[in-house]
Amino acid sequence: MTHDFELRLISAIQPVRHFFLAQVLEFAMTSGLMEALDDTPESKPGDLAARLRMDAGRLTGLLRYLAAEGVVTDPEDRPALTAKGREFLAFRPWYELLIGGYGATLLELPQVMADRGAFASRNGTMVGRGSCGISRYDAIPLVRRLLATLPAPPDAVVDLGCGDGTFLLDLCADGTRGVGADPDPGNIEGARHAAAARGLDRTVEFVVATAEDYMAGVSGRDGAPCFLTAFSLQEVLEQQGREATAEVVRKAITCAPGARLAIVEVDHRPLDPGVTRHGLGLAYYNPYYLLHQITEQRLERRAFWEGLIEEAGGVVDACLTTDAGVDSTGLELGFLVRAAGA
Repeated sequence: MTHDFELRLISAIQPVRHFFLAQVLEFAMTSGLMEALDDTPESKPGDLAARLRMDAGRLTGLLRYLAAEGVVTDPEDRPALTAKGREFLAFRPWYELLIGGYGATLLELPQVMADRGAFASRNGTMVGRGSCGISRYDAIPLVRRLLATLPAPPDAVVDLGCGDGTFLLDLCADGTRGVGADPDPGNIEGARHAAAARGLDRTVEFVVATAEDYMAGVSGRDGAPCFLTAFSLQEVLEQQGREATAEVVRKAITCAPGARLAIVEVDHRPLDPGVTRHGLGLAYYNPYYLLHQITEQRLERRAFWEGLIEEAGGVVDACLTTDAGVDSTGLELGFLVRAAGA
């Protein structure tokens, strides 16, 4: 063997290295290890193990691994996060979504690639947590900008597909009434705890329901609500079809005078060089597109969503995208919709 073989080997197995690192980082975040290392850098490994209910010997091995990757210093005595480690922790929601939520999804590729009627599974609670965490940087500011175009603040915000509830709670932090609906009981349990912790449990309520089931039970409402579907119409579309998706939109904008619907979705442009050669495109949207191809969700282009809104009797009052300092791809789209003639 030549020295060239070793160099080729090192280059070729970098994805394996990053696979292991992503899995370990997500565990270290979810278990509380990284926060403990950041908060109490003077703790001994044995003390950390007792605090986190881990085996001390195995924790030391994990710390050694993270030290080799530049995430932790002094793994044997007084481990602490490095600046690199703190940077990973700052972007925790992306790990919660892609690794915690979809970490096991790709293991099901052999089954789903052979059968168009099969879908890979996911951890709905972690998907909700990660998605809501990411939204604090992109989708929540986007929705706030959409709501700012309304002639008056909405009387209530109804989040269909609310995840862990933090998206809605952030929007309702000023005392606006809110309702969150999500089909995952784990998400709703977490959302109720979060509302109580923030003192918002009297103004924001959460129910276990799909978007279409919740809207099927909506009759008249007092005032002018603004409904919100952030990355949830893509699920209705794949699971129930176009007609059911249009019905959710139609019901939201016609259930009460002045009702509005804020829609957040991702433009599906997998062959666009602006996506495939973009840094965030490769790091985030490329895996995001793949995961949505094999799970029970369906991404579509901007023109599709505009056509569906029109089909549902809606008019787009505003269409915005994310702040370029957060996401310059322009793939995340926010629509503010009202009924035609309203």
